[in-house]
Amino acid sequence: MPDIPKPDYAELVKQSGIPTDEASWKKVLKEEMDKEGCEINNDSRFSPFWRLIEQAVIVATVWLIENLLIKYVLPNTFLATAFGDSLKLKAWEVSIEPKSKTKAKGKIVFQRTALKGPALVISKDTWVQTEPINGTIYRVKVLEDTTMPEDKTTITATVEAEHEGAAYNLGGGYFHVLPVAISGIAAATNEDEWLIEAGSDDEDEDELRLRIRNQWSAVAKWHIDAAYRSLLMTKAGIQDDNVYFEHNAPRGAGTANALILLDTGNPSQELIDELNHEITVSGLHGHGDDLLVKAMPETDYDISVIVWPQPALIDGERAQLKSDIENIVRAAFRENSDYNVTRTNPQDRFSFSRLEGELHTLLVGIKSLKFEQDDIISNLTIPRLSSLTVKMQE
Repeated sequence: MPDIPKPDYAELVKQSGIPTDEASWKKVLKEEMDKEGCEINNDSRFSPFWRLIEQAVIVATVWLIENLLIKYVLPNTFLATAFGDSLKLKAWEVSIEPKSKTKAKGKIVFQRTALKGPALVISKDTWVQTEPINGTIYRVKVLEDTTMPEDKTTITATVEAEHEGAAYNLGGGYFHVLPVAISGIAAATNEDEWLIEAGSDDEDEDELRLRIRNQWSAVAKWHIDAAYRSLLMTKAGIQDDNVYFEHNAPRGAGTANALILLDTGNPSQELIDELNHEITVSGLHGHGDDLLVKAMPETDYDISVIVWPQPALIDGERAQLKSDIENIVRAAFRENSDYNVTRTNPQDRFSFSRLEGELHTLLVGIKSLKFEQDDIISNLTIPRLSSLTVKMQE
């Protein structure tokens, strides 16, 4: 996410010549009294009269400066630091509504046990779940009865996440556990581009700030980045820093591509088609524009990491450590969002040394580890995992 300024308003107030502490205001009060010819002879700190005056004037003044001016008025004057209802008012000024949390919706592929057989029904409300990820199991349920025709080996069913949130936008293969066996069904899984609608959390204030800032540039609906970025960001799961543009006339003069990315998981073709429909068919584009929405191109990498666990770990702890390392590395490659690690990005350098440090911070069972790859220079692509190997050493 782009850096958002965090100014020190207390320092700015001081630089403007406004006192911010009691000692300075006592001096100001004494000087003002002297200017008005009001001499206070008994100004000792033991004087009840002078102490009353100081408390009545100075304490209230310092409170107004510290709490009202520095902590509320100045921050809410500027978009970069506005918060709460003041930020929502700034959104209203440019006709933006904060995005609410939504459930992920996508496709699960069910596979028949045998090569041939009678028609099978995948019942509505059938659950498919993940293995535990950082202690959490994620579940999706089938939305309607889905029939696998006779002798067909696979069928795709539409599913919806159990709860709202971006955490359900997992990568391919995560949803593969059938908690209740289905007669005649051998396996179920989500493929890479399984998401029809990305799940999302309530829009946080930094994300809203960036949408508001972008809206100031989007008032003219012409072929400019801001106008299209504003339109794309209304969709759940697409943030300011997940939209990239190609301006090198990919289909001839006057053409451009908008490459979109999700924080986790892959956008489905249905989602891409929906966005293109809104732009081209609904007419939300400038005269003569030719903008095509695409998923961010991917580059696949075979990643391997050598791990030396702490010698005191028993077999079960070693197995759990290996699983945790796999999930954290997958989080770095945008397959889940359960760990706070640096993720791959387009037009960036992905540092494995940084990831090694983050793994050490998150997992106490690691004595040492080393990735066998050099840093990844991504250009206008998103690095993905082709394979991941964790080599546990004795």
